[in-house]
Amino acid sequence: MKQSKLDSKSIQWIKDNTKEFTDEFIRKSKLVNKFSDELEPYRMKKDREGYRKVFKQLLKKEEEKLWKKE
Repeated sequence: MKQSKLDSKSIQWIKDNTKEFTDEFIRKSKLVNKFSDELEPYRMKKDREGYRKVFKQLLKKEEEKLWKKE
C-alpha cells in the first residue's frame, strides 16, 4: 500500500473543513487549466523537476493576477 504524503493533522483538517478544501481545490484547478498548455512539454518529456518549477511559477503568477483584481 502507498504511504500518504499528508500527515494526520492535514487529513483531519480536510475531514473537518471539506467545503473549504473543495472550494480551494476547484479554484486551483481552474487556474491550472489556464496554463496547462505551457506545462505540456515538461509532462511529455517526463521532466518532473522542470514541471514542478514551472508549475509553481505559473500558479504564483495566476494567483497574483487574482489578488490584483480583488
